[in-house]
Amino acid sequence: MKSKHILNPIIGWTDEDVWEFIRRYKIQYCELYDQGFKRLGCIGCPMASVAEKLHEFQRWPKHYQAYMRAFDRMLQAIRESGKETTWKTAQDVMDWWIYEPPAEDPNQVKMFEEVQS
Repeated sequence: MKSKHILNPIIGWTDEDVWEFIRRYKIQYCELYDQGFKRLGCIGCPMASVAEKLHEFQRWPKHYQAYMRAFDRMLQAIRESGKETTWKTAQDVMDWWIYEPPAEDPNQVKMFEEVQS
């Protein structure tokens, strides 16, 4: 039988476990973690908190401007297609992007459910 075996050795590690490993083996890591970032990836990520998005856009304003240009192009395409939207401006879209919580995706796999106390 031919099959793949997948091993995810750190799947159960805590943040502390990861940092202990990094320090013990003197592994280089991105300096942004030392500057208070908890997660790295896309700037303005929809999975980030409102505070994280605001901090990222303040730190990297050119990315904010790129989002605004993209939102302008998106709105123009919507208008040209004859479709309707409640957004009137790129700022309307940006406010939605930053402040609206992401919709729950029923297909998203969750490794650990939060325990309610």
